[in-house]
Amino acid sequence: MNRIAFILCLLCALLALTATAQESDLQVKNNFESEYNLLKSSIDGARTVGVLDSLGNGIDALEQRFESRRTFLDKALYPETFSEAINNLRALHLRTYDRVKLITEQGGRIQGLEQQIIILTARIDSLSAERDKLFAELQDTKKSLAAVRETTKRLQANLEAKDRLIFALVDSIFLPLDKNLNQLGDVQRDAVSRKLLNANVLARVYDVAADNVKFLQMTQLQPKDYAGLVDQERQFSSKWSGLRQKLAAVYETPVQKTRGGKAVKGAAAEGPSPSAHIDSVLNDWNASLNSRLWSALAREFADNKVSVRPFNDASSFAASIRQYVDSMKTAGGDASTFVEEVWKKRVDKEWRPLLASEHVLGQAGYAALDKSVSELAVTKFDAKMLLYILIAVVIVGAAWWFLRRTRPAPPTTK
Repeated sequence: MNRIAFILCLLCALLALTATAQESDLQVKNNFESEYNLLKSSIDGARTVGVLDSLGNGIDALEQRFESRRTFLDKALYPETFSEAINNLRALHLRTYDRVKLITEQGGRIQGLEQQIIILTARIDSLSAERDKLFAELQDTKKSLAAVRETTKRLQANLEAKDRLIFALVDSIFLPLDKNLNQLGDVQRDAVSRKLLNANVLARVYDVAADNVKFLQMTQLQPKDYAGLVDQERQFSSKWSGLRQKLAAVYETPVQKTRGGKAVKGAAAEGPSPSAHIDSVLNDWNASLNSRLWSALAREFADNKVSVRPFNDASSFAASIRQYVDSMKTAGGDASTFVEEVWKKRVDKEWRPLLASEHVLGQAGYAALDKSVSELAVTKFDAKMLLYILIAVVIVGAAWWFLRRTRPAPPTTK
């Protein structure tokens, strides 16, 4: 009986030890998973690099504390192993660290850009005040021609500076965003829209274009002024084209879902787009500039009574000059006024910077046109010289013949 009691006691002890071991293994697994999940959620929610540094140390401590139970945890965490779990935690920590660091750096950068927007806005407003003063000075009819020219130059420089600042302001607004603006979320769209509205960007862009139209209407320009004006207008139009695409992405109506779950585009906003009025004034600027430019160049020929075919752009100007040169070569007329007074003294000397620019005739195009005019001058010069030489030869020959006829015969000797 005692033997049976001993065996029963021993069996109970073994069962108790087994239960204790099972509870211990279960507790190890639970403790590991609890600490693991706590670290994971803490890493996900971290917002500073300092917190993430501490959590990195926590991953090291977790690995060291459960290293002795690695074999058990490899089985308990199946299909994931203990090492894989730790490595996954480290990978999450690294990704989060990079993201938080980038956000922190961008936060400082965005703050700097916000300050830059304020500074640029103030400078643009200052230029606007100066612009109004310069326009008023141009209306003062008592000013001398030299004073008017100086005011014109200052006003042109003012408009160019305002142009640059406007698009620097635009860059400061869009710089923090991703390049693919079509992927912007609603929150980002709203933020950009507010910045554009607060900085009054569309109105400022419109004002620059409208100011240039007014400038063309009020000023007496010199031929060499046009090269800079044409270059400014083309660059402004190019910049506006890029900004218009960004605005389309920002103001694009987002995709909405119907009750049936089908994706459909939201209804377009009624009325003209925010950029339509700017497109209109840019067309006015381009048309006004081209009209003034080609009319002024045509007067160079009309004032010298040189009749060339009418032109209103680069291609028709080149065709008109070639047609005139060909007609003079065919008719053999006097082209000295055209070559010397109009082309050399006016067109080549005053208008070359504009005509030779890449967006008008280009260097090669202007050189070819200049060469054709120069050949006309050489042709006429050679013809005249040949005529003069022939006349001189005839005169010399006639004089020699006359003297020979009238010379007395020599006396004869006996």
